Amino acid sequence: MKLKCPECKSNEIKDEGDGIMSCLSCDFIFDSGPQWTKYNPNKKVRTKQTDEGLSAKTVLKWQKETRTGNLASRSILMASDEIERITTELKLGNSIKESALEIFTSSSKTGLVRGRSSGKVAAASIYSACRMANIPRTLDEVADRSNVNRNELSRLHKLITRRLKLKIGFTSINDLLPRFSSKLSLTPLVEQESKEIIELVENSDYRQGISPAALLGAAIYLSCKNNKLRRSQLEIAKAVGTSEVTLRNRAKEIVLLLKS
Repeated sequence: MKLKCPECKSNEIKDEGDGIMSCLSCDFIFDSGPQWTKYNPNKKVRTKQTDEGLSAKTVLKWQKETRTGNLASRSILMASDEIERITTELKLGNSIKESALEIFTSSSKTGLVRGRSSGKVAAASIYSACRMANIPRTLDEVADRSNVNRNELSRLHKLITRRLKLKIGFTSINDLLPRFSSKLSLTPLVEQESKEIIELVENSDYRQGISPAALLGAAIYLSCKNNKLRRSQLEIAKAVGTSEVTLRNRAKEIVLLLKS
């Protein structure tokens, strides 16, 4: 008997393995029931984990819960698409994608999504998942790939963290430095000096209120300038996710701090 999609009734079905089927017409994923195979004790079974999107079983879980009304909102389906898109652009693995979905689902159940854009809460869930896993991604990086500005994203992240009682560890801006150092092809000396500037600012009262991207960019710019490594303000600002004006202003303020 040929399987049909329970959603659109199409016969165009793809076997994803482990009893999981996907419809080629509407992309719906469903369980075809138990799969029986002949047992061979000498056969070694190999499994391969990929980062090519969320696993079929994970998507199936959310679809089942949504269709049976176990979630506070059907917005989980829209959120899963947004989480998939943003995490793919940020090159985040499946563990972060699934963690973000869990956070969004819990937020939905506690009423945090009600009256808010599911896309914005999805973006905040991704940032929260990164913070929980100590994955270096800035608010600006997530905000730039969503329809939420940095300040609103920060507020949503704090609200989710407080409401769900998430365990968020402290992340130093220096944790972000190696990735941008590689992106800008900085020398070890420039990277080390940038690190020292960031540490000095973080240990001062000036640190309060300055965005991580702006501080990171300003420190890199000053270090490049001091070591005669040619990197333009535009190049650095674009890499870290801030504006030239903000980078230039923060750099001037840090110079005054270094002289004091």
